[in-house]
Amino acid sequence: MATLAETSRTGSLPRFAPALLICIAAAAIGALAQSFLTPIDCDVSWLITVNEKMLAGARIYTDVIEVNPPASIWLYTPAVWIAELLHLHAEAVVAGTFIGAGLLSCVSTLRISERLRQPPNATVLIAAVAFTALVLPLGTFAQREHAALLLAFPSLAALAVISEGRALSLISRLTTGVAAGLVIAIKPHLLLAIVPAALFACYRGRALRAIIPGALAGFAVLAIYATAVALVTPEYLKLLPILSEVYLPLREPWTAILQNPVLTIPLAICAIVFALRPGRMPALPAMFLIGSVGFAAAGIIQGKGWLNHALPGMALGFVGLTLLIVDVSMARARRALFLAATTTLAATQLYAMASIRPVPGLAQAVARVAPPRPSVITLGPDLLTGHPLVRNVGGRWAGSRAALFIADGAHDELANARGETRSKLFRWYQADIDAFANDVERERPDVVLVDSRPQLAWLRDDPRVRRTMLNYRPAARAGAIEVWTRRDR
Repeated sequence: MATLAETSRTGSLPRFAPALLICIAAAAIGALAQSFLTPIDCDVSWLITVNEKMLAGARIYTDVIEVNPPASIWLYTPAVWIAELLHLHAEAVVAGTFIGAGLLSCVSTLRISERLRQPPNATVLIAAVAFTALVLPLGTFAQREHAALLLAFPSLAALAVISEGRALSLISRLTTGVAAGLVIAIKPHLLLAIVPAALFACYRGRALRAIIPGALAGFAVLAIYATAVALVTPEYLKLLPILSEVYLPLREPWTAILQNPVLTIPLAICAIVFALRPGRMPALPAMFLIGSVGFAAAGIIQGKGWLNHALPGMALGFVGLTLLIVDVSMARARRALFLAATTTLAATQLYAMASIRPVPGLAQAVARVAPPRPSVITLGPDLLTGHPLVRNVGGRWAGSRAALFIADGAHDELANARGETRSKLFRWYQADIDAFANDVERERPDVVLVDSRPQLAWLRDDPRVRRTMLNYRPAARAGAIEVWTRRDR
């Protein structure tokens, strides 16, 4: 098989030229969207801030409290370090890194799929992968699930080749095994997208020996990561009891999850697949659809219902379904109907992704009443309140944590807790409140963003909070968020 470079040198009309042009166009659309339409989302914005504090000497999980494992921070460390080294905006470098990774994922998936017994149409494959990898994410661009998706595409393509008993180079098996291990390191429950696909490849291709190098590479990644966590961030392990009891229980009701794209889009895709009645499914769409179901299951387990959790499941599903529709023999009118249904489904989610925005009017409200480049902190449990607001106004985050997650979770659990559990929850609640108060008293931030929703009255009425806020007064408002500034200004 000729490589892409070899192919481009040998023919007057390179076979892969349309596919590569589609990749470049998708990358350009993604770059324009990130520049002008959808700013970096709150999670990524906060993790960039954590990295900046870490690179400035702060100790994560001690000086800066983050509720996610170290992989969530380290994923962005190289890009933030490069941004600081070259005096560039970190958001631009992070977005550029993910665009480059998206292109690499597209090309790798295409090259690996060429090893299949009947390779898919290169233009169709790249169009589908490039759309879901570089355009669909929009407001979830550069999220951890976006990274997992980019790694999953070539990993699942390699498993498809193995499931057919086809030859795949040792280098390809090792690199895709590393990619699969990184998917699981990013969030452990994402193994549901990788392990079932690997087991299916072993069963269908009777290919246990072929899968061993990739499996060992993946296990090596996880072993190295676990060792790094234990040696570099042992403080995170000490936080785990707190997070498991007061952060993880913060979930959407099951009635909401059942109506959420995390579940509904993969279910709709599965329904279309069932309607197609494809018989023995080709290996590549089969692997992508198995990965889609696995990512959806992982999103349900998290129970938050956020669109970034839905992204990889819906993206793999769209690609697998598109390949299946093109591959299955059917009448032209029926094929057009199924393609129209898939396109409509994708368009609704593209709109939803584009709707992920910062709190409307909040940046403008802060700019009206705060000094230039203000220091900011949040009195509330919602990450979106302060991020990416603080970066959008050119400010500095004054807090040691993104928001009062722990206090909120502990407050909810205290209602039904008894005995020693109640005592632990109250200690954790108080520690979070004290951290906010200490940050305000030490940093004297220019702005405190106060979440004024009625259900958070308990937080605003806490005696320590009330004493701390005596030095501040409300100066502006955007929706449910009040902008408080120092009285001595």
